[in-house]
Amino acid sequence: MPSHYDVLPDLAFGHHSVYGIVAANPKNLAASAWMLERLDFHPLPSQPTLYALTDQNRDGQGRTTRAVALLRKSGYRVDVDAVFDPSLAPDAAPVRDRVPLGEPDVAFAEHPRLGIVAAIDDRASGLTGLALVEHGWRHNPRLDIYTLPATTSRDEALGKVAGATLSLHRSGVQVAVQPRLAQDVAARPPPCCRADRVP
Repeated sequence: MPSHYDVLPDLAFGHHSVYGIVAANPKNLAASAWMLERLDFHPLPSQPTLYALTDQNRDGQGRTTRAVALLRKSGYRVDVDAVFDPSLAPDAAPVRDRVPLGEPDVAFAEHPRLGIVAAIDDRASGLTGLALVEHGWRHNPRLDIYTLPATTSRDEALGKVAGATLSLHRSGVQVAVQPRLAQDVAARPPPCCRADRVP
């Protein structure tokens, strides 16, 4: 059985309320620290495993997204906020040596009457639907799509898209998100910084 240490990512990127764009080195690996410093992340003296991006006003989001892509291609296990995930970037350039993506297993889109919906490819694993249900989606057998309860706010729905997408990606499921919807998901502030967060 894997230990807690084994399930931690090698690195995690996100937005910190004080330091802005940061990277965490939860396993405190020397190789990860070395890579972060070469990618313009400097260690924070008060936080031994936390690194802040230098000169964040100089295309900070783009530099972080490129760093994530490079680290993943190098074999690092990297967790990221949706805004820094290269696979969710609406104008993501194809990365050389990447296998062509083909059809997605799950697609998220916004419907004018039903709100944000998800559809699953018929060839996808049965676990894919269960993953959506775990994130609050309900299967509508008549339409053969997954919807959220009618009382779900749009902001909450965007959070459910982000959570489900991250979970599905970690399971190796190919996910497609309607470009405009992907931009709205990526533009959401991280949970630590949202006004609706309950302390």
